Amino acid sequence: MSTHRDDIWLVSDLHLGHRKVSELRGFDETAEHDQVILDNLRAVPDGATLICLGDISVRRDAEALDLLGGLKVEKDLRMVLLPGNHDRVHPMFGLESVMEWTPAYRDVFDAVSLELQIRVGRWLVLLTHIPAPDKVEDPYMTPALARWAARGGTTTRGGFDCTVHGHTHSAVPVRPKNVNVSLEATDLKPVSSEQLEELVTRAVTCPTVCQG
Repeated sequence: MSTHRDDIWLVSDLHLGHRKVSELRGFDETAEHDQVILDNLRAVPDGATLICLGDISVRRDAEALDLLGGLKVEKDLRMVLLPGNHDRVHPMFGLESVMEWTPAYRDVFDAVSLELQIRVGRWLVLLTHIPAPDKVEDPYMTPALARWAARGGTTTRGGFDCTVHGHTHSAVPVRPKNVNVSLEATDLKPVSSEQLEELVTRAVTCPTVCQG
């Protein structure tokens, strides 16, 4: 089987097994929601790298990991996780939770990191779960979560051009200097490298909120 490890795809906020999110996304049954999400992930080419920007589930980590592990084997994917505030491997849950859940997460994900900085076309991009609260409207922000939000920064200050995040469940994909890849903003589908570059370019060059 040929591999394309440099072919990067992004997805965020899978929320597998989460009844409330399934309903908000228009599904009568959670199982139907999960099947659509997994089928959409199967569009990722065999051997590619899939980066998940957090929240694979809510209190159903083991079940979600089992589903994603099966997908990884089926598609020969390399998988990376930037844990979200619902992933029990996130340090916000404390050291004991991280120690308990790290082996199970590492069985599925080749790397687990809170943030990742990558080059997208000519742009330097920060990948994270929670956006900076002063840059993106976030209905779920709390003082406890603010600690784990994206760090601010621009290339002029030695930082990056754009933040790519999930978490907000907003249907708006592009805001100035920010790209939202929550499934609500991506038609429940993963985002390809080409799509990501287009979104990041719009976010960097658009002075106001860009719809669509």
